[in-house]
Amino acid sequence: MRQKIKKHVTKTAKNVHAQSFLQEKPFKYILMAVGVIVFVNLAFIFTHIKADQISQPIKYNYLFGIVKTGSWMGAFVLPSLFLMIIIINILAAEYFYRKDKFLTYVFLGINLFLGIITFLEIIALNARAS
Repeated sequence: MRQKIKKHVTKTAKNVHAQSFLQEKPFKYILMAVGVIVFVNLAFIFTHIKADQISQPIKYNYLFGIVKTGSWMGAFVLPSLFLMIIIINILAAEYFYRKDKFLTYVFLGINLFLGIITFLEIIALNARAS
């Protein structure tokens, strides 16, 4: 009985992977670029945030400067939100892949765009704090 279930699960997993958008190279390259952006964002945060600093800039606008400060843990809200959006967009891209490949490009492109914006925002927050 277990062998039969194991064979069925293995066969189903291979079938799902064969129909996934991960089989096409452009989608793989976009996901790799998003992965690099996520890694760079996290590396920048971990190297530039000081845990002993009492107040860390969390939000600012370009006209009035820093408008909200908080603990160093508040600096991880933006990258965490970005990771959640990436996961939702990848699931949406997988869903729409079978219906329309253009929407898959749109959802994965949104990940790239948001990754770059997130990185610029993180740099701007840390540059203003210095």
